[in-house]
Amino acid sequence: MYLKRLELQGFKTFAQKTVLEFVLDKSGRRGVTSVVGPNGSGKSNIADAIRWVMGEQSLKLLRGKKSEDVIFSGSDRKVRSGFAEVAMTLENDDQKEMDVAEICVTRRLYRDGNSEYEVNRKAARLQDVQLLLAQAGVGQRTYSVIGQGMVDHVLVSSPAERKEFFDEAFGLRPFQLKRQSAMNKIEASKENLAQTEMLLREIEPRLASLEKQAKRLQERGRIEEELQSLERSFYGSQWHEIARGLENVRRQLDAAQKEQETREAEARSMMKESEALEKEAPVQEGFQEIRKKLDALRVERGEIREKQLRLETKRAIAAVRAEKPWSPLPLSKIIESVDALHAKHEELDQVLTASSPDWDRVRGIVRDLRELSKGLVSKLQRPAPEPEKEQVGDPEIEKEFLAIAGTLAILTESISSAEAELEAWNRREQEERKHVFALQHRLNQKQHEVQEAERRASLASVELARLETRRDGFFTDLRQHAPQLETDLDALIGTGVSNPVNPDVGGRIQRLRSQLEWIGGIDPEVAKEHEETKTRHDFLSKQIEDLRAGISGLEIVIKELDDTIKTRGLTAFSTLNREFTRFFTKLFQGGEAQLIEVEPEPEVDEQGNVIEVEEGEAKGFVGIEIQATPPGKRFKSIGLLSGGERALTSIALICAIMATNPSPFVVLDEVDAALDEANSRKFAEIVASLADKTQFIVVTHNRATMAQANVLYGVTMGQDGVSQLLSVKLEDVEKLREGRK
Repeated sequence: MYLKRLELQGFKTFAQKTVLEFVLDKSGRRGVTSVVGPNGSGKSNIADAIRWVMGEQSLKLLRGKKSEDVIFSGSDRKVRSGFAEVAMTLENDDQKEMDVAEICVTRRLYRDGNSEYEVNRKAARLQDVQLLLAQAGVGQRTYSVIGQGMVDHVLVSSPAERKEFFDEAFGLRPFQLKRQSAMNKIEASKENLAQTEMLLREIEPRLASLEKQAKRLQERGRIEEELQSLERSFYGSQWHEIARGLENVRRQLDAAQKEQETREAEARSMMKESEALEKEAPVQEGFQEIRKKLDALRVERGEIREKQLRLETKRAIAAVRAEKPWSPLPLSKIIESVDALHAKHEELDQVLTASSPDWDRVRGIVRDLRELSKGLVSKLQRPAPEPEKEQVGDPEIEKEFLAIAGTLAILTESISSAEAELEAWNRREQEERKHVFALQHRLNQKQHEVQEAERRASLASVELARLETRRDGFFTDLRQHAPQLETDLDALIGTGVSNPVNPDVGGRIQRLRSQLEWIGGIDPEVAKEHEETKTRHDFLSKQIEDLRAGISGLEIVIKELDDTIKTRGLTAFSTLNREFTRFFTKLFQGGEAQLIEVEPEPEVDEQGNVIEVEEGEAKGFVGIEIQATPPGKRFKSIGLLSGGERALTSIALICAIMATNPSPFVVLDEVDAALDEANSRKFAEIVASLADKTQFIVVTHNRATMAQANVLYGVTMGQDGVSQLLSVKLEDVEKLREGRK
């Protein structure tokens, strides 16, 4: 299988329809096709077109930011395109994988965002395209299209990414896709199995219930007759009780409201009479005058007493001065005692302000304060004066003292007289206002009667509301369960009174209703529903068996695919490692290079012990490391390689992959740009040697690579910003040159 034709229209700079033909050379080799042209002419857009039509979704790899960037955006002389379309035709010359002679994959994108895929002019899905290309051995994201900047992608990738790259290179991608498809089918089957089992679990109780209900269907007539009889008696008794209660409560409410109105009218009349008596009462002028006089006398007596106290103080001072002098306690001793008292007070204050006072300590401090105070007082007391023969006071003080005592006696007598007068006035006033107090007492009693009548009216209103609520509930229940009885309530009242209802009749009615509701749901079509449920139960049981058998079969397929992937992977890895060493040595003319498998980290339990994995459960390696040592150097890490060495190592690895599992075609987009002239020749020779099994489309500027091509496409760009294509077959050029000779 090889790439036969590539058609572009509206893709990036190829605004017009452009066709690239790829043919075998005269010896039947797949050959090398070179695409040349100046920078910016659109050469790399051909590689992008191949990657895009193969289903690439990464805009970064397509050198764009949004999907419509792949559509020709127009120029000053050319309007923009409304869509982009790329069609890739593969010639299936060996027909090993697929029984078709030609495969045409088309991808189309419109500016409104709609995208289409076609396989041989028939609509297809992206998944179908990827699976088809994987079966054809064409890798979408690996070495089939190697663009600018991707030449050393394998070297800088992680071991896990390299493994994914090599899996596709080994031809394991179809098996992995099939395995993933089988895993998806298993997950879908398990979900369907869970849903089917859930439905079956739901049906089984229903089926058992239908069988039981069918047996009880014959009891319906007897239950309905008994229920109707009980409902008439029950609702008749309830309605009789509610109607009679409403009548009695309304009568009580009317009586209470009338009594309340009567008592309120009497209370208002008494209130008016009381207000009139209050207005007719004499003004208390005599009482106010007596009260003012008594207050003035008391104030005056207080002032006289203050003068008397001052005179007594003067007399005491004069008596002290008349005594003999005495020797006081020294000041230092007084200060010492006062400081001790102050310290004890501070200590007491700290104890009392604490969150939990120590009362034993408080009592001890109080005792100390008492002792200190008593000692200080005893020290400060002066000795008793010696008796004098004559002690004579101040005559002026004595005279004034006698005058104040006389005035105070007169004021005391006046106050007693005023108080007696005030008491007599109060007695007279009490006699005169006795009838007012009696009226007030009757008014209070009448207001109490009003409140009592209001309370009875309130209780009656509450009882009326309760009965009305009960009546509403009665009608709600009646209309819900026996609406036909609502028009015959009078007859129900007679039935309920003449036939007293058993207290347990309500519970019996509920049970009968429940039985009727249970039977009524399957009454019309119980036998038919039972048959349908039984049929569905058998169908779901058969479906469960089929799903379990399908899951078992898929698990076997997955195990076989795992074995195939593991076997082919190990074989291909060994071959790839050998070819990589060979090409590396050829390009570097010496040195060492090898691929190393990265084993998965061992699983450990909670105690840190390594969990042993059985042989059948081995997961294989999870990554691939690359070691490369150019001649004359000792390091093995690829991170220490120079730019040219990295490019040669990447080319050696890609060539090894092509030799191990040749791809139908490979697109190389300026992968030799970093090589010098000598290495470019080596690269061109290797490409030419691999062209027997793999078709190469090389975008290049190197003459050595161009010299190995049998078809040369030149890409130019005019002033309208549209890429144009020129093609030359080197065989024709050779013939022309020989003819001229």
